[in-house]
Amino acid sequence: MTLAQRINSYASTLFDVVGASQLTCSAKLLIVGLESTLERDLDEFHRIDGKFHLSGFERHARPKLETLLYFIHKRGLSAELVGRCGYPLEGEIELKEAAVRAGLGRWGKNTIVLHPEYGNRLRFMAIKTDAPLEIPANSQTIRDENPTCTGCSICIDSCPEKALKPYGMPETERCLANISRINIENGRLVTCDICLRLCPAG
Repeated sequence: MTLAQRINSYASTLFDVVGASQLTCSAKLLIVGLESTLERDLDEFHRIDGKFHLSGFERHARPKLETLLYFIHKRGLSAELVGRCGYPLEGEIELKEAAVRAGLGRWGKNTIVLHPEYGNRLRFMAIKTDAPLEIPANSQTIRDENPTCTGCSICIDSCPEKALKPYGMPETERCLANISRINIENGRLVTCDICLRLCPAG
C-alpha cells in the first residue's frame, strides 16, 4: 500500500468521504466530508463578540481533523487546516469546487455539491498538505446538467430572493445564507436553508 493509500484509508475511518485536489505545483488539498445530521449538526454556528464560531465543526469535526493531522505529521509530511476548522470562511479557496474536482459529488442546480449517497448533507473541510495524494484523473468542475437535477427546479423556484439560476448564483450577496445577511435569534445564528431542505436529493 502506498503512502497516499495509507493516508486515504486512515482518513476514511474518520470521515464519510475523502478525496484530493491539486492546489499548487507543490501543495495538494485533502478534502474530507462529514454528513450533517440531527445528532451531528455541522451547520450549528454562533456569533460571539462579533466573531463567527463554527460550533458544529468544533464539536464534531475538529477532533477527527486533529487526529488526521497527527497521522500525516508522524509521516514527516506537512499538513495544516484551511481557514477555521478546515472551512475557508475567508475565501482562501472555493471549497465546493475543490470537492467536485476531488470526485466527491457533482454540482446541483442550487450550487450545492450533491453526493450519490449523502445528497446535499455533506459538509466539507480541507487540509493543505505536501503528502503525495492521488488526484483523480478525470478531475473537473464543469457545471453541466446533473442527472439528479434533471426536470427539477424546486430549489430555484423556492428561493425567496430569486438568487439562484441553474447551477449558479450570479449575485451571491442576495443569498440569505450569505454570512453578511444572517439573522441572530436568542444568540444563535439563523440562516436560510430552504433550497437544502426542499431538495429531493437531500
